[in-house]
Amino acid sequence: MNQSELERLLGYLRQIPAMQAKMNIGKGIKIAQPNIEKIADLYVLPGDDTAAIATEHGYMLHACEGMIPSFVEYHPYFAGWSAVMANISDIAAMGGRATSVVNSFWHRSAEQAQALVQGMQAACQHYGVPLVGGHTHIDPNFQPGLSVAIQGEAKQLLSVMHVQPQQNILLVLNLKGKFHPNTTYWKCFEGVDGDQLQAELEILPQLAEQGLVYAARDISNAGILGSLLMLLEASGCGAVIQLDQIAKPKDVEWQHWLQIFPSYGFLLTADDEECEEIIELFAAQDLHCAVIGQVNASGKVTVSNQGSKAEFWDFQQQLFTGLCYAEQIQDFQRYQHNFRQRELSLCQA
Repeated sequence: MNQSELERLLGYLRQIPAMQAKMNIGKGIKIAQPNIEKIADLYVLPGDDTAAIATEHGYMLHACEGMIPSFVEYHPYFAGWSAVMANISDIAAMGGRATSVVNSFWHRSAEQAQALVQGMQAACQHYGVPLVGGHTHIDPNFQPGLSVAIQGEAKQLLSVMHVQPQQNILLVLNLKGKFHPNTTYWKCFEGVDGDQLQAELEILPQLAEQGLVYAARDISNAGILGSLLMLLEASGCGAVIQLDQIAKPKDVEWQHWLQIFPSYGFLLTADDEECEEIIELFAAQDLHCAVIGQVNASGKVTVSNQGSKAEFWDFQQQLFTGLCYAEQIQDFQRYQHNFRQRELSLCQA
């Protein structure tokens, strides 16, 4: 890929609807920031895949996922499954384990509402998480909609607030999947038993508890590079990404693959000396993991490929979601060296 091709690719990805939707978060919603007196105060702020509230034994995790109304109306079973699956991935990305799921849904059809519930129940059964209730609305005049919330627990936390220059960036994907027709959804859960799905997710809290990883981010509908921006933005860091280190099926174009919204996919940051062990842990579950770049202090995300290099984003010129806490994070730099060794309880910092 030459310089002009790389620039066209990145320019196209910056304009996709999912990227634009993420940018609208900061434009439309201004969130008042509380007084930050200890590092645990950062974990309740928007920016990570879940909020994390410090407890005596670790962290209590909360997240919520809303489904697009047309998805709920025309694909109710898959919408129900997807809402649960996305939430469970968010919990795992924080180094946690899901404990329960609740939901609220609106529908005009009792039959389709039942399919919606069946999708949620099936996903909860496969992932080993109880569905403990919610709120139901059925009326002929309603527009279909679904919101699913999840709770979880983490003994040690993975957080975008931990990202720092010189950390390596790793990409984790389950390549044994396929695209849902005419979408960017990469499905790698169909035909897989629940024990296997749970074993794949269990790697994330193991990495957190062994102190091998600093931060993680579930790959969302913004794709690989859009999700990378959300991994980096909170800290204001930049990165250099090696495109040829990103695994891709031979029959899929980069333009489509980089938009991938996988049912199992994560971005991680870790030190050099930990990467081999991390890669081996994922490989033991037949999951692909590779170092694709490194964090730096530039505030710019650049992508290189075959001697060409182009800028994808510059946080100094434009934030992505608007959720940046670089100044607050820098105030706690003196604690950063303890994130992995856990010599200091973050609850008490």
